[in-house]
Amino acid sequence: MRRIVTYLVVFIISLSCAAQKIKMMKTNDRFDYEYYKKKIGKEKIDNQVYKDSDSTLVQILISHDENSVYMIKPMSFVMYIRNYYKHNNRLKREGCFFLYSSVRVGTWREYDDKGSLIKVTDEDAKFKHLAMRPKDVLMWMQRQGWINLSTGEGQQTTFSNTPFDIYFIPRNKHKNKENSHAKWFIKKSETYGTEDVVLDAETGELIHHGKTFSIE
Repeated sequence: MRRIVTYLVVFIISLSCAAQKIKMMKTNDRFDYEYYKKKIGKEKIDNQVYKDSDSTLVQILISHDENSVYMIKPMSFVMYIRNYYKHNNRLKREGCFFLYSSVRVGTWREYDDKGSLIKVTDEDAKFKHLAMRPKDVLMWMQRQGWINLSTGEGQQTTFSNTPFDIYFIPRNKHKNKENSHAKWFIKKSETYGTEDVVLDAETGELIHHGKTFSIE
């Protein structure tokens, strides 16, 4: 059963970034205001969220220098993002974030404003020699009963006020060099505050599991 679940995790993560399949050296993908106005049903599309026909959750963000589309497919446990140049609406970059985090996973691609692919980054390379990669974090969360990889329970279903906050700190980013192992930090929101977890990404050891109480 554990082997089946492990395969399922790998399949989920790889499938979730299927939209990032290797492309040709040029892309015609553009941000389409009219398309999103129709999908949302409003003239104002900034910071609007809707659910697509396949249950993919979509959020649109408009800023002074770029437009962005965030997508969460069911059972994916990642968030796929596309950023577009403001002046011509061409695709600027695309990639996936691990669920409930700003941790980049999978392959990220960047394009110039003519549509040419200029950079490809394997964000999974930073996890290569670790005992706890993103899939292992998912497995750990499932063992706590926090998510269910078979049913999709715990899948991210909102872009704000999420029940978890997940952070990854690489080895070379630690201020304390004597305790410089890469680590995963997980905060689970509770009515009393947060349940806090620190996992050693290099050994798989549980370093800390405690509670932080909010002061009203």
